[in-house]
Amino acid sequence: MKLPHWIPWLLIACTLALAGCGKSDQSAAAGTANALDATKFRPAFASASPEIKTIVDNVMMAIQASIYKDALAGLDKLAARPDLSEPQQKVVADLTEQVKKKMATLTP
Repeated sequence: MKLPHWIPWLLIACTLALAGCGKSDQSAAAGTANALDATKFRPAFASASPEIKTIVDNVMMAIQASIYKDALAGLDKLAARPDLSEPQQKVVADLTEQVKKKMATLTP
């Protein structure tokens, strides 16, 4: 019995498709390793003044849009405010470090 000529090509295509699947798992893991953790940022300012909440919202929008320079500028504005509580200062400092690290990985 003779096999049709397209069966070996089908096996090669399936093998190549399966070989490429392992690479996407690695790149997805690398992408999450560089993700910013801002989960504590907005809740820390839940009872803040409207002026501070505006800065917090601008920082979050800049992070979501991957405009890290603007996010860092907003974080610097927050860090310079004397009326922040100790937990707020810590959250701002942590997120500032994360943004700086993210910017360092993006710049060649």
